[in-house]
Amino acid sequence: MFAALAALLGLALPAAAQTNPWQVAAATAAAVPLISTAPTMALGSPLSVAGGPWVVSEVLFFSAGRVVADYAWRDSVRARRGHLYTSADLQGDVQDLMTLGRFTTLTPSIYAIPGTAVPSEYTTISVSTNQVRVVFDVTEKVVEAVKPKIITPPTAVGGVLLTPTAWRGAGRFENPGMALDINAAYFIGRLYGKTSYPDAPRKTNFIDRVGLWTLTADGKMQVQSESNIRPAVAVGGQAMLLFRDAPQPTVNTPTVSVKIDTKTTKILTDGYFVVSKKLGPIRTSAGVMQGTIGNLAQNLSEFLSPEALKFYLRDNAGTQVVSRTVPFVSAFYLLKPDFPIGVEVMKFNGAARKPLLVNFKLGRFLKLNFDLALLKYQGGYDLLGVFQFRYNHFPKK
Repeated sequence: MFAALAALLGLALPAAAQTNPWQVAAATAAAVPLISTAPTMALGSPLSVAGGPWVVSEVLFFSAGRVVADYAWRDSVRARRGHLYTSADLQGDVQDLMTLGRFTTLTPSIYAIPGTAVPSEYTTISVSTNQVRVVFDVTEKVVEAVKPKIITPPTAVGGVLLTPTAWRGAGRFENPGMALDINAAYFIGRLYGKTSYPDAPRKTNFIDRVGLWTLTADGKMQVQSESNIRPAVAVGGQAMLLFRDAPQPTVNTPTVSVKIDTKTTKILTDGYFVVSKKLGPIRTSAGVMQGTIGNLAQNLSEFLSPEALKFYLRDNAGTQVVSRTVPFVSAFYLLKPDFPIGVEVMKFNGAARKPLLVNFKLGRFLKLNFDLALLKYQGGYDLLGVFQFRYNHFPKK
């Protein structure tokens, strides 16, 4: 008699007077709040979470005062419509939900739904004559948006600046095959230079416009791939279109004016053989070009043109190119997959004044938007600024 009276008094207590018998902690080790913030007026009559068993009618989740229909949360609880549900089941559901790592706090509540009688087989078992609504009031964790990681493809290694390599590409194309490399280089001008020609009007030169474009199509066939011991080997050919976007620089004297060339457009071609090997983090190449590529140097400085050499050095024989052979070497290092730095050296055998072109691919390393080139010849040198654009195409197998 007294036990039944105590049970009825317990059911009559308001939700605020009920206690949480489990003290389930959230991820922050704080105790589960005792009061649910769900709208109790529409949910039914609150019951003690320490009672039970009950017959479940539905399960609801509330977050920030609104119903949340998340099936992943629903699938994590034992409560099912029309089934018996105990206090132990409710405690287990709270613990399982907290292991999802989605909540900072979680408050369970039980509400009797008026007018929903329990099935006849449960009338002697259920503590409530009405079916119940199981409510979980949660506070969700704030998840910061994660920016998608952009995977940068490896840079093309078909060439450094003007010279080719035996590789087709970095990482993906290690087997022998064909490749096409489109390269555009723009020599914007001389940054600084000196000349020691006895009859030259200027000895020191700086900030002079060159305005020379080189548009090169480089087709190659890799005939041997690289291994731990053997190098990669390739043969190919290049066609280089030279054209200017500004008037040619001139060399002025009191009586005469000489231009580099009367034409503004030229086509230089060559065939080449190149060997490449990766030595630790450094990628090295060496090879030789054969063709009219030997005429490139005289287009980069007014002091190397045949007309200028005839006038300043008075040596007709020394102004003629007798060889079309250009040996070259290069080395570069990938600071990042898309961040190469390197250097290449081109020797123009047989050309007048024995010019040597050294191209430095250091623009990004120096925090500049262009690269540097050094043109060294007998009697002087020029330091040039260079822009480069490169595109590689690999035929489908």
